[in-house]
Amino acid sequence: MLDFRPPKDSKAIIGLAKLTWPLCLKYGLNDTRLKPVDGALDRFRKVSGQRGMICPNHANRHDPLMIFELSRLVNEDFNYIAAREVFDWMHGANGWLLQRGGAYSVVRGAADRESFKTTRRIIAEGKKKLVLFPEGEISRQNETVLPLETGAAQMCFWAIEELAKADSGSIENKPVYLLPVALRYTFTKDVRPTLLNRLSDLERQLNLNVDNAKKGAYERMSFLSEFMLNTVEQEFDVKPNPELGMGERVVNLRSRIVQRIAEQLSVSLSPNESQLAWIRQVRNAMDDLIYADHSPMSDYQKRIAEEKAKIVRQMYQHLDRVVNFISIHQGYLNKCNTQEHFTDLLERLETEVFRRDPTPKGPRVVYMDVADPINMTELYPDYKANKKKTVAMVTEKMTNHISSMVEELDKLHTHIPLD
Repeated sequence: MLDFRPPKDSKAIIGLAKLTWPLCLKYGLNDTRLKPVDGALDRFRKVSGQRGMICPNHANRHDPLMIFELSRLVNEDFNYIAAREVFDWMHGANGWLLQRGGAYSVVRGAADRESFKTTRRIIAEGKKKLVLFPEGEISRQNETVLPLETGAAQMCFWAIEELAKADSGSIENKPVYLLPVALRYTFTKDVRPTLLNRLSDLERQLNLNVDNAKKGAYERMSFLSEFMLNTVEQEFDVKPNPELGMGERVVNLRSRIVQRIAEQLSVSLSPNESQLAWIRQVRNAMDDLIYADHSPMSDYQKRIAEEKAKIVRQMYQHLDRVVNFISIHQGYLNKCNTQEHFTDLLERLETEVFRRDPTPKGPRVVYMDVADPINMTELYPDYKANKKKTVAMVTEKMTNHISSMVEELDKLHTHIPLD
């Protein structure tokens, strides 16, 4: 069995967290507020108390905290699926708290039977809705929705299969809903002075002498990005091509890093797959190796396996570096013309240089929308006829819903230009 961490829902801890949550958002997250758009909570409450999976986009590391705030607003408790490694953070204290908040682990890409069984049980029982971020990675960009993984749709259909088995195939009155959710982060005031100060912090950390009085924020960011890109290219023996733009160079560098990790893991990457697919494949292989079941092994074999796992864990840092810049494309820097866009890039660079999660740059409103729930039970006959096609269709539908909502949410906010 893989190193599964089950949910250990604690009413006392969840209740205390909800009671103090407004204070946590105000003082712990620099006054961050969740603001559902008109009709969002009504659409959510259409399926209040019913079986379902909540699938938000994943643009920011604080998304799980926003979904917990949603649970407080709608007076429901949720369960959450989280990657196995996050349960080890803070020497295991993070995992202890997550489990009592209703979260449980999954080892991505592995036959994590206990996790899959827990997922089917939670959805089928319908006591709580289940939260899963179908992008799998944090895009770190407000307007970008990464291609969704098919797991959310597949898990819903697995749960419906459980319901059918338990009641001789009768599922007509047992709907399972999939709820696409969109989140969009915006600042409530002018935070440009803070952004410039943080930019200066990065320049000092990298020993860059910049005449700030003569250079604008965009020019300084361009110089800083170029310097860091050159440094990482040298680290991975990538010779810069002067004919390529920065976006293309980042793509080449990402490819080099992922391929090097894949070689060390003896993982074969298809040239026809996207870099995001490569990342998922490599991360799955890493998770599978690190959290493999060592119980049947001898002590000697366990020691060898642990030594190998320790080496693989060190590769996470390089893979996280790739994920940090997965949304960078040609012309990305040119889009950093508002304080929100500028922050997206600035926080990527802070993560790379300081190796820690950046703090919020100022008070924020997180706009949220909820699409009309998708009744997966109604699609179950289609799933039985053609599983792969139906799962792909639902995933595409969910992608379209989330992408359009994210785009619409952008119109609710008046952007402050950077310069």
